[in-house]
Amino acid sequence: MSSVQTDKIATNTVMGGLNFLPADLTGGPIAHNDLRQPASGGTSDFKEVSVLDASQETGLGLHVSGFELVRKPSATSDFYDHAEVMKVYYSECKALAQKLTGAHTTYTFDHIIREPQKQFSAGGTDGSQRESGISSGGGYIGNVHMDYTDNTTWDRYLALHGETVPAAKRVYALNFWRPLSVTARDNPLAVCDARTVSRKDLLEVNVYGYGAENYSWHDIGIETFSVSASDAHKWFYYPDMTPDDVLVIKSYDSEGVIGTTCPHGSFSHPQPVGIERKSIELRVLCFCD
Repeated sequence: MSSVQTDKIATNTVMGGLNFLPADLTGGPIAHNDLRQPASGGTSDFKEVSVLDASQETGLGLHVSGFELVRKPSATSDFYDHAEVMKVYYSECKALAQKLTGAHTTYTFDHIIREPQKQFSAGGTDGSQRESGISSGGGYIGNVHMDYTDNTTWDRYLALHGETVPAAKRVYALNFWRPLSVTARDNPLAVCDARTVSRKDLLEVNVYGYGAENYSWHDIGIETFSVSASDAHKWFYYPDMTPDDVLVIKSYDSEGVIGTTCPHGSFSHPQPVGIERKSIELRVLCFCD
């Protein structure tokens, strides 16, 4: 394997380009985006924003800013062996989710491996692994979004897998994002401090057809927020992530999504290092006392 330069970038800040919701679309009625239909040519607002090196910052954390980097090597030997991922990696992420939230019950049923221009949806409704392209949300996602909204419920999602919603005083959904390439510095993930986001920045969009057909949310739809740019937002990334690191993003909080969960999107790094980024992501649903 060729060596890869992984020295820290000299500056704590880079300029990253992200696709935002046009500001005049915020606050409207709930929109619908069906990826199963021909593309409608939606608009976006490309802006460059300052992205800070989160490893040089203090005062961040999963229950503070909505994200947290955890050094957590995985025992998974081949992330493209979806059966191994479902057996080994799912258990690892559920255990970490329990540690971070105190959950008494956790569920995860899907994962996605993301590569340039494509993705592999695995697990889901039939336990298989399937490839899909950018028309189904594959590739790097530069559109700034939030994974769920306050209107998200979990009964339909769990029913797909023969489960019912357990009793709980608080519910979280955590997104576990891990690079599979030796670095993730060519297209890292930018995360926005949840505390800097306001409802006026958002439009709720129900997305259908995401991922391959076996992805659990493909047909039942996902309630998401599209996000417009704001000078109040504070953006971060971790420039030196390796496959032994996992970025945990809070995607849902039953006590309120806005201000506690984390907008995010991929950006092209101005000083890319290493091979094109590959990454795996999965979400763990946590029910807590």
